[in-house]
Amino acid sequence: MKEKIKIFLKVHWKPIAVVIALIVVTSSIIMAYKSVVKEKHMVAVEDMRSKEVVIDEKSVVTKTPTVEEKYVPISEGWKVAKSAKGNITSAQKAKLDSLIEIWKGGNLTDIELKEKIINYLKEQKIDYNEISVTSKGYTLYDEVPEIDLRDGGNLYSFVGTYSTGKQNPDGTNKTICYNWSVFVF
Repeated sequence: MKEKIKIFLKVHWKPIAVVIALIVVTSSIIMAYKSVVKEKHMVAVEDMRSKEVVIDEKSVVTKTPTVEEKYVPISEGWKVAKSAKGNITSAQKAKLDSLIEIWKGGNLTDIELKEKIINYLKEQKIDYNEISVTSKGYTLYDEVPEIDLRDGGNLYSFVGTYSTGKQNPDGTNKTICYNWSVFVF
């Protein structure tokens, strides 16, 4: 059975990688869409707060006093990070998690992390097809996203979101964040 799975993964690793990438991209798009809809709703609510008063056939517009909401960016730092394992042991996952922590701390580049993972997999005699590492996933969020990773898919998966704590320079009520990810197929 394991041989059949290995053969299947060797043959179909590219489509599997594409599907996972599409899931990550689609999740980001959905989050962005939800935030745009929310912003449009806030504008509509503000418009409904104004009142028009007619006195002596003269139209006078008055605004009902409202408290102006000031956007507070998501605080700086790691907001959410999860990993999941496939056909590796819990101890092997723990080792990969420890390499991820070093990377998240800024002590490894994407390329260095990938090389360390390759060396560890060779040392453990674990066959793999591809390793994807990125810390450059620039995105804008108005709230911390949810990450839904489950054991059993790839050999190893990690997805995390780091907030810069800075508001989008375009003035929208969004925080600049980076999605970091590692996938071992």
